[in-house]
Amino acid sequence: MATGWSDPDAMLDAMTPRQWREWQAADIVEPVGVRGIELILARIGELLAGFCGANMKAADFAPWLPRSEDKQLTPAESAEAITRHLVALTGGKNG
Repeated sequence: MATGWSDPDAMLDAMTPRQWREWQAADIVEPVGVRGIELILARIGELLAGFCGANMKAADFAPWLPRSEDKQLTPAESAEAITRHLVALTGGKNG
């Protein structure tokens, strides 16, 4: 509704393939609707479970997510990974 289209089929028919790809890319970065909120909450649940010593994944909180066999990070490893990611995003140097 925020797009001004009340008919999603008409909206898709009016889009060019390039516009559709741009929408798909935007949805990856900033998910549309409650799916993004559900994913964020599932990730927070995963982090909290890890800090409490439980071996749980986001998919345990949101069963529709794909399962990953990645190892559970310790709280220190999580903090280090988050720091590396933020440093990379800002173009800064860690240290």
